[in-house]
Amino acid sequence: MKRFFLFITILLVILPSNAQNRVYGSSYGLIPDTGVDATPAFKKLLEAVKDEEEALIIITAGKYDFYEEGATQKEYFQSNTTDENPKNLSILMEGLQNITIDGNFSTFMFHGKLQPITIENCRNIKIHSLYIDFATPTSVEAEVVDVTSDYFEVKFDKKRYPYEIKDKKVTFFVGKHKSLPFGFIEFNDKMKIVEPNTGDRSWQNVEVEENSPGYLKIYTHLKDQFPKLNNWVVIRHGVRTHAGIFILNSTNVVIQNINIYQTDGLGILAQYSKNINFFSCSIVPNYLEGRKYLSSHDDGLHIMGCSGKIRIENCEWFGLMDDAVNIHGTYSQITKVSSKKIRAKFMHPQSSGMEWGRNFETVAFVNNKNMTTLGTGVIESYRQINKDEFEITFEERISGKVKVGMVIENMTCTPDVSIINSRIRSGRARGLLISTPGNVWIEGNIFETSGAAILIAGDANTWFESGAVKNVVIKKNIFRYSCLSSLYQYSEAVITIYPEIPEIDPQKPYHSNIRIEDNSFFLFDYPILYAKSVDGLTFVKNRLYRSKDITPFHPNKFGVKLVGCKNVFVGSNIEEGEILGKEVVIENMDPKEVNKETK
Repeated sequence: MKRFFLFITILLVILPSNAQNRVYGSSYGLIPDTGVDATPAFKKLLEAVKDEEEALIIITAGKYDFYEEGATQKEYFQSNTTDENPKNLSILMEGLQNITIDGNFSTFMFHGKLQPITIENCRNIKIHSLYIDFATPTSVEAEVVDVTSDYFEVKFDKKRYPYEIKDKKVTFFVGKHKSLPFGFIEFNDKMKIVEPNTGDRSWQNVEVEENSPGYLKIYTHLKDQFPKLNNWVVIRHGVRTHAGIFILNSTNVVIQNINIYQTDGLGILAQYSKNINFFSCSIVPNYLEGRKYLSSHDDGLHIMGCSGKIRIENCEWFGLMDDAVNIHGTYSQITKVSSKKIRAKFMHPQSSGMEWGRNFETVAFVNNKNMTTLGTGVIESYRQINKDEFEITFEERISGKVKVGMVIENMTCTPDVSIINSRIRSGRARGLLISTPGNVWIEGNIFETSGAAILIAGDANTWFESGAVKNVVIKKNIFRYSCLSSLYQYSEAVITIYPEIPEIDPQKPYHSNIRIEDNSFFLFDYPILYAKSVDGLTFVKNRLYRSKDITPFHPNKFGVKLVGCKNVFVGSNIEEGEILGKEVVIENMDPKEVNKETK
């Protein structure tokens, strides 16, 4: 009898559990390829699993359409997003736990200005095998078919990108919404990259004539910004109002095998969440819909105020209209100080309204002039005063060094990050923006950005994006020739470390412990590395190859420039070909701080 019970116990241990409840979308009216609004059916489906301990939602393969009319409206204050409320939410996952959605590689097509997926106050969520697209993108992709001394002409599908022209001004439509263009990006159709040495092109003082439907003649006095014949342009219009996927106050989220082809703003935004994983995701143009260069309206992945571990593996970005990945916190400015209490305000309009802090979180007090930390405090209570201001009471007295005008940083909301085996192809602006004091590991990636491939910044005076890095490893990556092929803000070198510090103190650097080792750089121009205010910078054992695919044009004529740094090691790098950037330049620092021996 004992052996029998032992046998049963072993079976219970080794046999797979059937505890996970399988829920089929079709049982709740979620039927593909009908063209009807799938929003109501999805609401019923999520309502059915809200009390489940664990559920696997299975979506029948096919196409599902989502419209504004059925959307849930809710107010959100989303980082780096225009404050237009309420947001239109198609799929709202709120207060759920242990839910997996298997999309079976279905296409979710969105019509109008919408936030496709919102994950709020959830735990243990996985969404995989899904395509997200918009019927009418919030940008226009067009081919350049004629260039004269007076105008250039573009052509595109008017049904896909509807517009009207009045008084020689063009207005584009996204559903019932109208928006004006504000600029465009030019892509070289042969090289499949942003046209070298172009960057942002202005739409100011532009007049438009319609030659025939979908053929627009564009007149501008900025002749040097005319695109080249047979290239393609992405005309940017509208403002960033919704993310493709928004993750808020959630823990342990996995986004896997998700292709996002278009968004109304940031591709994926994670805000004040913990342990977020992105595996085999891409934000790229939808080639099946005939798009060549147009993908996300803004950043690809935007991670703000998160904690735990952020993992990004085997992902790809192409044709973004802003940075591929941006990870940061938010500095807020102190407006009032007492013994244990401060009042602070959001300084950038795209951060206002957020819940900046929570009880028991640790706050750093930062001098915004020299960016040094004056001390820390633990939140006893947090109170939102209005959209722009909040009040914090601390457990202990605040240092007398803390003054009005300085800033605070939430040190609890600072994640570790790993970005591995991913590819950042050409698009507007930069590749990785990293601002977190957590451990950062960047390995095995391919960079083909038009601006700087990696930017490590930090700023308490303009963008107010925190914070100082403490341990970054950049290893075994490939930086292709297109990196730094156009100039944008913070494009001093292929790898740019550029905190904005009004009064730099070389004895108290802002960043620390950055190691750049065993990478391959294919360089057509001079600047490789620009580093400001770093204590402990290593640039060793990298392979530098000369590329001649693009004509050099960058105004910086150094290979490495160091400003206000300490404990720098530069050496044992291997050069092949006539590398232009051979010179190491220093500024505002002791030459003895640069060691050419291998560390």
